[in-house]
Amino acid sequence: MSDTLLSADEIWAAALPLLIEQISQASIAMVLRNASAVSYDGMTFVLAVNGDFPKRMLVEGFHLEAIAACLEQVAKQPVQLQVEASADAAPLAAVGCAAEQVRQESLPVAQPRSTRSSHEQLETMPLNDRHTFDNFVMADCNRFAFSAAQQVCRNPGRSYNPLLIHSKSGLGKTHLVQAIGHEIRSQHSNMEVVYVSAENFVNQIISAIRDNRTAEFRRRYRYVDVWLVDDIQFIAALDGPASEEEFFHTLNTLCINDKQVVIASDVPPRQLQIVNDRLRSRLEMGVLADLRAPDLETRIAILEKMAEVEKTHLPPEVLEYLAKKVENNIRVLGGALLKLVAYTSLHGRLTLELAEEALDSYSSSTDGRQFSLAEIVTYVAKRFTQKASDITGPKRSKELAWPRQVAIYLCRELTDYSLGDIGHFFNDRDHSTINYNYGVVRDRIGEDEQTLWLINDMKAQLRDS
Repeated sequence: MSDTLLSADEIWAAALPLLIEQISQASIAMVLRNASAVSYDGMTFVLAVNGDFPKRMLVEGFHLEAIAACLEQVAKQPVQLQVEASADAAPLAAVGCAAEQVRQESLPVAQPRSTRSSHEQLETMPLNDRHTFDNFVMADCNRFAFSAAQQVCRNPGRSYNPLLIHSKSGLGKTHLVQAIGHEIRSQHSNMEVVYVSAENFVNQIISAIRDNRTAEFRRRYRYVDVWLVDDIQFIAALDGPASEEEFFHTLNTLCINDKQVVIASDVPPRQLQIVNDRLRSRLEMGVLADLRAPDLETRIAILEKMAEVEKTHLPPEVLEYLAKKVENNIRVLGGALLKLVAYTSLHGRLTLELAEEALDSYSSSTDGRQFSLAEIVTYVAKRFTQKASDITGPKRSKELAWPRQVAIYLCRELTDYSLGDIGHFFNDRDHSTINYNYGVVRDRIGEDEQTLWLINDMKAQLRDS
């Protein structure tokens, strides 16, 4: 037993950064967001979570052992973990930042917007008028990110903070981030929305240091209401550790003061080429939402929306050809469409032959993590304490219905298998049955926050496996 017995709060604050490396960001945000340390007597550590659902998620998500191990690492002795459901748990942000605040001077507290002087205007980037929710095609490949973005707009700074949207280049991150900015400006006119790229932010840091204006720079950024940051993957490449440190303190200050932060990245936090572990941990404590490459039907819908914005009409066979030609990059898809619009203005009417000529040099492809149907079902079975053979088999018991629906949903979301292929794997069920079960989960995700978090947590654990 250690000579000095740490308090429950001290152990919990020190264990959180370790815990972030052990369980998914979705579990951190949903299950432990309002957790607090209750007591520690040298043997039993009592942790309070906000309600029965988070408590159940800890047990069903196999996280208790990971939490206990992190507590033991800090306490330097065996710890028995006891979880209680409480409605009075302290916010995670306050607990998570406690240890950090002991090590550094207090960060600037957000000030009223009226305190800004005329010479402190931010060098922000404008929002593209076309990047709105109305012009964003929501589909299975982006449903979670879209839902999370809308939740941010309904309750900025309170629900999903920070929100980090990540995907490979050209799948709509910037569109969605800017749509959040447009919507918040529309619904919360009293809030100040600032949109910058990582490059823009770093350039301002360099200028502030050169002109001896770092204090002013920090005042300007650390009391905005909504901070939208694009291309965070470049934060280290542009100026190294100094820019990472400044970004971390800005992010931390805003989140502590319930100011909304939304970040777009080409990769998830664990793959960011940064050296600041505190920054990586802070990002992973937020909500991560990924965008995947759209399927053929979604690509056609996106093209129809783009053509509508351009006030042009392209034949269905041309749209289908383009959607098949450019598979995994919406930005390239849009560029190809504009080229076809130009061809239409030149030739009067666009034929499939002209489209093939115009798009001869266009193509895109990306590689991603490939899952087998058996791999997904095995994970779901373990998560719900069921047998994989029962989930895929003919049994129709009530306790199997939801695990089976979740397994079908994840198989459709995380693989390229058709409904018929998935149906064949699930005891030769027909594609309409598979589509119905998929729809049950999809609809619940849109209506119920707990389901949304459960599915996102399961996706995260599968991808990390």
